[in-house]
Amino acid sequence: MLNTETLKQSILSTFIGKLANNLRNFYDVFSIFFKNPESIGTIINDQMATFLITKLCKSDKVFLDIGSHIGSVISDVLDYDTRVTVIGVEPIPAKAKKLQSKFPSVKIYNCALGELEKEVLFYINTIKSGYSSLGQSLDNDNKNLVEIKVKLTTLDNIISSELIDVIKIDVEGAELGVLIGGKRVIMDNRPIIMFESGPQKNDGLGYTKEDLFNFFINLDYQLIIPNRMAHDGSSLSLEGFIESHFYPRRTTNYFAVPTERRKYFRDLCRNILKINSL
Repeated sequence: MLNTETLKQSILSTFIGKLANNLRNFYDVFSIFFKNPESIGTIINDQMATFLITKLCKSDKVFLDIGSHIGSVISDVLDYDTRVTVIGVEPIPAKAKKLQSKFPSVKIYNCALGELEKEVLFYINTIKSGYSSLGQSLDNDNKNLVEIKVKLTTLDNIISSELIDVIKIDVEGAELGVLIGGKRVIMDNRPIIMFESGPQKNDGLGYTKEDLFNFFINLDYQLIIPNRMAHDGSSLSLEGFIESHFYPRRTTNYFAVPTERRKYFRDLCRNILKINSL
């Protein structure tokens, strides 16, 4: 697994790496079409979410990647616009060290983010390290998990910039903790946020889908499905957000958009997707 991850990281930003990623995306769509065609919308939305989020940051602003993994999102952001300042957060020490070596211009914080500051247990998935998390799932067999201790801090504690334009969060169920601990950053900067919300209910962290939805609504954010970002129409209601997690799910990744910036990001997404008229 580690060798595979090292190989994937080494070819990021290269022609071979981009080709491999495109082929993988094509294979995922092709495979799901024949195996579970009703789920093809989930795959398409998740691919579109990554495609869009890496192109939305203004050139003079900051892209914040929380849960950087091997750095594929960091690589795509910098490939699209080298003028964007990128900050990464990765709790696994070995991964954080490799990220800093791979991307010397990027500030990498080796910590987990949550609601407070303390030392906590972190569970590394030895089969799929991208699924490593602060939470020990109560739904799945956890025999492939290895415990380590990591520093937990808040986003508000490590970030003082008022230039945060885009935030991507992929922390396997701990998203709400990151958001609560970053409330000042979010209120001061009003960034667009792409966050993951999977179907799991028992991640061991105690967060609910309702609480996640209400966090954004209370800050005057709208929740948008990726394939709706370039279009008009109502944002997700609480019922729609909850329903979107049911099989076949609409998406795994959602956009949280400040209400006052909705039209700006709609038009930006239209330009990115080359939608000239509707």
